[in-house]
Amino acid sequence: MKHLAASALALAVALTTFDAVAQSNEGDGQKRGTAAAIAITPDNFEPTKALDDTVPAGKARTVPAPTAQMFTALARGSDGAESRIAAPASVADALKEPPRVAQSIGKAEAPRDPAFGARQVFGADDRVRITETEKYPFRAFGFLQIEKQNGKFSGCSATLIGPRTVLTAAHCLYDHENGWRKRFTFVPGMRVMGEAPYGVYESETAYILEGYINNYQGYYGSVVPWDLGVVTLREAAGNTAGWLAIGHNPGLSAFTANIIGYPGDKPEGTMWRATCDVADADIGILTFAYQCDTFPGSSGSAVYDYDDATKSRIIYGVNVAENPIENTAVRLNGPYFEWVRSLIK
Repeated sequence: MKHLAASALALAVALTTFDAVAQSNEGDGQKRGTAAAIAITPDNFEPTKALDDTVPAGKARTVPAPTAQMFTALARGSDGAESRIAAPASVADALKEPPRVAQSIGKAEAPRDPAFGARQVFGADDRVRITETEKYPFRAFGFLQIEKQNGKFSGCSATLIGPRTVLTAAHCLYDHENGWRKRFTFVPGMRVMGEAPYGVYESETAYILEGYINNYQGYYGSVVPWDLGVVTLREAAGNTAGWLAIGHNPGLSAFTANIIGYPGDKPEGTMWRATCDVADADIGILTFAYQCDTFPGSSGSAVYDYDDATKSRIIYGVNVAENPIENTAVRLNGPYFEWVRSLIK
């Protein structure tokens, strides 16, 4: 899903970069020791599937104009109780703002590539393994352990954005065929499977957008623009591991994307970084595209920009999907930024 035309999407982008950045924190860096709550073993692990955002043959991509109703947070507690939280007023205000960035219409869908399963890595694999995960910011990135409805486990990537809050992808938390995943735990700074230097944190509540449910048209590509997830933890992992800032820039232009996560084609539970340029033409209102190398398991990774002059890192999107020619992030535009910020604890 490359670009979405402004004429088809009256989605708001509001605020300025500096007014709209939730601040980072490096934490105290004190290790808590290895925990015993990592439940994944070779016998119960099911790799995360690749999610293709192309449109199936015979289907037409339609993206409804966003409404405040679509920003209702659907929540599931660790006890299985489900609830709904209306969108905050700040989201409704952001939706009223006219788009402030130029948009272009995406090119025709690429034909299905027979080797699609491996196409999230473009050209030579230039990903770099992170071994010093105890250093900031790497300890703020982590492995999201997911217990499925069938009792098996899989994994996604997630990033601390507050003392008790991690940002990830909705499809890591909810399956359109089977509903909510059963249980989530977060392991910050994991260097290899089975090691939890900063502890293992149980989820308190998981949140997704109602738009991710109601806009589903029978295939994943229909809800890529709504694929955002937030998990609050029972304990404040961020006080130890630190967290990254999230930001909304209505004039977001070409930048260098950094993606840190746990791709499934690498040794189990190891952290890797991918870096690539995001072009102006690839930045849309709802999503942006790039050719950073990712793989299933990288879903939920923050896509952030590093400013060497200020030594600041700001998350502008979440890595969620791919098609045969590029990988895709959901962009933290005005309404999405306000929705995520309203859930930070």
